[in-house]
Amino acid sequence: MSSYTATIAWQRDAQAFVDHRYSRRHSWQFDGGAVVPASASPQIVPLPMSDTAGVDPEEAFVASLSSCHMLWFLDIACRAGWVVDDYQDAATGTLAKNADGLLAMTTVTLRPAVR
Repeated sequence: MSSYTATIAWQRDAQAFVDHRYSRRHSWQFDGGAVVPASASPQIVPLPMSDTAGVDPEEAFVASLSSCHMLWFLDIACRAGWVVDDYQDAATGTLAKNADGLLAMTTVTLRPAVR
């Protein structure tokens, strides 16, 4: 069994809070030491309460699926004796209302280009 950790950190920093106008900027820290600036998506939480420089959870979800697919593909190619020089994926995800009328990632489309 494997275990993975991530530490998510946010601070109010003397901002108002109960008026919903607080910053959604925060950070993700992973067990290997990488720290990633994060935020709610500006498409969901308007500026300046969000930060376009931060990775939002929806982007991270799309990236994680694309990354898993790439690593799986590279392993299969390696085992088959194929040599892969590069792999790029212009993956996209759609946030839309699901059957219950709630916002959800309803589709993720992977577009791998392999050479």
